[in-house]
Amino acid sequence: SERVKRKLESVRTLPVTIVEAPPGYGKTTAVRDYLERGLPPRTPVYWFTAADEEPASGFRRFAESIARIDSRAGQRLMSVGLPGATTTGDACDALRSITCSHETFLVADNFQYLLDALPPSFLAALVEHGGEDLHVVIIARTLSRAVLPVLAGHGVLHLTAADLRLDADDIARYYSQAGVGIPQECAEDLARTTG
Repeated sequence: SERVKRKLESVRTLPVTIVEAPPGYGKTTAVRDYLERGLPPRTPVYWFTAADEEPASGFRRFAESIARIDSRAGQRLMSVGLPGATTTGDACDALRSITCSHETFLVADNFQYLLDALPPSFLAALVEHGGEDLHVVIIARTLSRAVLPVLAGHGVLHLTAADLRLDADDIARYYSQAGVGIPQECAEDLARTTG
C-alpha cells in the first residue's frame, strides 16, 4: 500500500527497522520492493535469512553476514559463537564496534528463529550498532513481549501487521491495477472478512 511505502522511506534515515507480522503479510516482499526501488543504484544490501536450524549454525551465518560489512566485527562474533551467559557481553561489544563507511543495508529475514536463542541484550546491541551508515532491517514473525522494551527509545522504525494490512481503498486500487473495477462496498467487505 502507499501507506507502507511512505513508512518505509524512513528506512534510510534510521539505524534499525523492524517489520513484524504473522506469515503471509508480505513483510519480505514489502522490504525487498522498497530496497530495489528506493535506493540509489549499487547501494550494498546484504541479506541474511535465518532458518529453523541449530542456533549455533544460524548465529555463525549471521556473523558471516556482519563480516561482509565489517570483517573485524564479524570475526569477533564468529570467535565468540552463540552468546551464552559468559560471552553475551563480548558479542554485544562486537556489534557496537561495527564500522561502515558508506550507506549499507543488512536485512535479517525470519530473524525470529535466531532471536529465540539470543538474550534480549543482543538485540539491544544490534539496535545500537556502531555503523553510522549501516541500516539494519529485521523481518520477523510476532516478537516476544520481552523484546519490545529493548526497542523503546532507540529511534527504531517498527512496522506491524496493522501497517501491512490492506484497507478497502488499497484493495480497490489493487483490483484496478489488474484491470478489474469493484464497487467500494465489495472492497470494504473484502477488507472486513479477510483482514
